[in-house]
Amino acid sequence: MSKVGRTISEGQFLKTIFKKPLAYADRALANIYNYFKFWHKPINNHKIMMLTSRGSYNCHPRAIADEIIRQKLPYEIVWVVRTENIESKENFPKNVKIILRGSKEFYEEAATSKVWIDNSVTFSYLFAKKRKEQVLIQTWHGTFGLKKFDETVNNNKYWIKKAYQEGAQTDYCLTNCLFEEELFRSTFWKNAEMLPYGHPRNDILFKSDTIEVKQLVHDIRKRYRLNNEERVLLYAPTFREEQNSDLYELPYEDVIKALEERFGGKWVIMVRYHFMDRKLKSLDAGNPYVINATEYPDIQDLMLLADIGVTDYSSWIYDYFFTKKPGFLYVPDIEEYTKKDREFLFPIEITPFPIAKNQRELCDQIACFDEKKYDIDYQRFYQEMNCYEDGHAAERVVDKLKEIMG
Repeated sequence: MSKVGRTISEGQFLKTIFKKPLAYADRALANIYNYFKFWHKPINNHKIMMLTSRGSYNCHPRAIADEIIRQKLPYEIVWVVRTENIESKENFPKNVKIILRGSKEFYEEAATSKVWIDNSVTFSYLFAKKRKEQVLIQTWHGTFGLKKFDETVNNNKYWIKKAYQEGAQTDYCLTNCLFEEELFRSTFWKNAEMLPYGHPRNDILFKSDTIEVKQLVHDIRKRYRLNNEERVLLYAPTFREEQNSDLYELPYEDVIKALEERFGGKWVIMVRYHFMDRKLKSLDAGNPYVINATEYPDIQDLMLLADIGVTDYSSWIYDYFFTKKPGFLYVPDIEEYTKKDREFLFPIEITPFPIAKNQRELCDQIACFDEKKYDIDYQRFYQEMNCYEDGHAAERVVDKLKEIMG
């Protein structure tokens, strides 16, 4: 493709001519150009395009891709990355084709892939319109859906518009519980077929005793220079619309003392900020108690390493839930958060995780952790969600892909 063709395809043509950016006109021109350039090309019935909101090799699409590769299936996997991830090729299997989101190659590959697999509403954000012969599988990126995200609470009207657009194109939604099925049907995926398979990214959490997982944990420890005696508290807070670094920081030394008092051993705190909060990665620089893992591509791996998990409102803790290891919620701004950021679909008090509204309470909750109560609360919450996770979700998805792709 010529240089001019590329700038048109990627929505950059008019801005190279006029001093004043013409974003809407450029986008309209790009949509028309890409439609006539690519959307008539033959569909490759053995090609799958995958992407995630983070733009790295992570989440449910990663687990599905890994299972395809494990089974040595003759599928071409095309993975869409963000600009900041384009150089991180060491995180990808060798037989995965990497392309940049929003590029000319993206639109061509999207037009010719039989299946699209997303974990958000990214295809609609990138103005990719599915052809009738193509199949879109929505995996989403949360578990148990703590935070509301529909138009009744989301102030980002553009996101809502894109969510409805992608929902209208979606053929299948992955779910891991009846609660989630009802949530998806009541929001943007009213006409999609629910696939009650479980969540592929959680499969690895059921396999902690395998050789592969033990090697993965060993490699992570080596990467972050952890010795075998050091125990890990994983702290990964959610993204907030209004930035306030004070809400993210913990009394690290006091937390370490509480951990030693209750659980014994030597502890470190591994911090992983939301990918939209990457600028916070220097917040704890130089702190001897903290290891920053914000750039690590997939939090699921870090859950295997962690002995204890702490978050605020992030959904990862509801994946970590399946490890049955202790978890805590640190929510210093819960009243403000539920008013300004997100409302909850259910009270966090019904979860098994002890709740702390200030730093002192967090240390006390850790020091006084009641394992028997946690186990009882765990079983009750699992049953209330009508959950059917069992560690074989990716296998079921791949069986469905075989059915779709022939």
